[in-house]
Amino acid sequence: MNRSNAQTERGRRWYVGDRLHVDVRGLPCPEPLVTVLRLIDGSEVGDGLTALVSQEPLLLYPELDARGCRYRMVTPAGDTLLRDGEVVLEIERSK
Repeated sequence: MNRSNAQTERGRRWYVGDRLHVDVRGLPCPEPLVTVLRLIDGSEVGDGLTALVSQEPLLLYPELDARGCRYRMVTPAGDTLLRDGEVVLEIERSK
C-alpha cells in the first residue's frame, strides 16, 4: 500500500509522518480486531500504530499482550470527530 490516503474494506488508513493510523470504527465484529492484528503482525506498521475504534477493544488487549506490544488509550484534546464511547488506541511494538 502506498502512503497516500486509502479507503479499504478493512478501514481507512493513512500516515502521519512515519506512523500508520487506521480507522476501524463502524466495521462489524470481528473486523476491527482482525484488522489491527494483521497490521501489527505485518510490515506496514513500523514501530507503532494508532487505531480509532468504536469502543474500548477489551478482546484486543490479550492479543497485544501475547505479541509483546505496549498500548494506551488517548483522548485527543478538543477532538470533535470522536463520538461517545469511541477511543483512540496507540500501540507500540516491543523493541
